Amino acid sequence: SVAMDELLAALSAQALYSCERQMAEGYIPLPGGHRAGVCGRIIRESDGTRRMTDVCAVCIRVARRIEGVSLPVRRFLLDEHGGAQRVLVLGAPGSGKTTMLRDAALWLCEQGRCVAVADEREELFAGSKTHGRLSVLSGVSKAEAFSMLLRSMAPQVIIGDELGGDEDVQAVRDMVRCGVGLLVSAHAGSMEEAARRPAIRRMLFEEVFDWYILLGRRSSVHAIYDRKGNRWEETESGQLECGRGGDDRNQHSGFSAFG
Repeated sequence: SVAMDELLAALSAQALYSCERQMAEGYIPLPGGHRAGVCGRIIRESDGTRRMTDVCAVCIRVARRIEGVSLPVRRFLLDEHGGAQRVLVLGAPGSGKTTMLRDAALWLCEQGRCVAVADEREELFAGSKTHGRLSVLSGVSKAEAFSMLLRSMAPQVIIGDELGGDEDVQAVRDMVRCGVGLLVSAHAGSMEEAARRPAIRRMLFEEVFDWYILLGRRSSVHAIYDRKGNRWEETESGQLECGRGGDDRNQHSGFSAFG
């Protein structure tokens, strides 16, 4: 429609052609780290590239820092000696994973840690390539960014949003062997759902992460699991208590998909 054409032109600053690659992946990047998700018809060209036509729906996501939103997970980011840990944040779409990562990254910098961010879609820190101890790499895939940041920036913590396929998983495994801290996210509404995804299942089985944080609504922490699959609960006094053991993976709800 004419109205949709005008909206897309405005979102792309009258240069829709420059967003064809991103639109084929379902979004248009906006200044300031904001993003417009788009839905339409995907056409595959003879050379294998894809493009989107007949856009019928747009969903605008506004990026902003909510200071302190990462407070519930900060105790898991550093160990008792101040070393950076490896944390996977899980949550359904709209649960606030990106908001959580953004605030946690800045908090880690405030704690004196050198943080590097793989910002593939420029949602975390678009336009801010450096921020004190924070370095941001965008414009390449997460797997490429992870490797480049590890080689060039000597980070203590690497952060990335929305882990996907096998390339992302292999890059994460490479970073684990190098001893760098990790804070990354993935789509999953439960541990059972996470374990059904082959890429995440492999990382669960190999105990790649020290902690798994499952988010509820608006970045709230719904559940906490350690590397063995033990579920931890927060007491009224704010202390953490370990619940049922995770070594019996046939019984533990979080890892039941391992069988």
